Amino acid sequence: MHVSTTRPGLRIGAVAKATGLTVRTLHHYDAIGLLRPSERSEAGYRLYDQADLRRLYRIIAMRGMGFPLETIGRALDHRGEDPRAAVRDHLGHVEEQLRLATRLRAKLTSVLDALDRSDEPSGDLFMEIIEVMTKMERYYTPEQLEGIEQRRLALGEDGMAKAQQDWADLIAAVEAERVAGTDPADPRLEPLVERWNALIEAFTGGDAGTRASLRRMYEENDPQDVSRGAMDAETMAYAHRAIRAHAG
Repeated sequence: MHVSTTRPGLRIGAVAKATGLTVRTLHHYDAIGLLRPSERSEAGYRLYDQADLRRLYRIIAMRGMGFPLETIGRALDHRGEDPRAAVRDHLGHVEEQLRLATRLRAKLTSVLDALDRSDEPSGDLFMEIIEVMTKMERYYTPEQLEGIEQRRLALGEDGMAKAQQDWADLIAAVEAERVAGTDPADPRLEPLVERWNALIEAFTGGDAGTRASLRRMYEENDPQDVSRGAMDAETMAYAHRAIRAHAG
């Protein structure tokens, strides 16, 4: 750093005012070595010369694209190096943020859809939905969850409503057979098993891993909780006996 005797640079307050940055931010850049004023006035004030301001412009531009300060510092200090590695690192970070944002969007959309379908949405219903979705995240991989969300979007609001009604009708029919004492192997249950398997196929997209995750989630939790009251453990067990009896 040298003392300016001819064309003085700008003091930190002037730079802050011109750029919209805070003095605190500029002090931070100085402290971490990202942007250190190159000059001092005769009174000892730190001054930013033209090269400093050009560097600051690049910092602001890269920050605007979302680059972290550490990456910006490396890029500016090694300008002759191939910048593609830094861009790839940043791209990976952005893609991860997009993935997380997409999952959050899907979760919020699902919650809102469920609340909209309720005649009187309540805080309890909200908590139940969140609980079910949290369970799903424990059992399904991100790829499986993405597939489930894509199938939900493809169905649309009307398709989802029909699928839910199909499940409600089927569960009621299975429960009626259980209460009546029908043997799970009885041929009368074969059409119900076929409908059950078809709905599972639609939900899982035919993916064996998603189907295994679904089965494990129901086996390790109370079916009534997972299904939000649509089916209790007895009905689930009865349905599974019927599915095994009519397999193949």
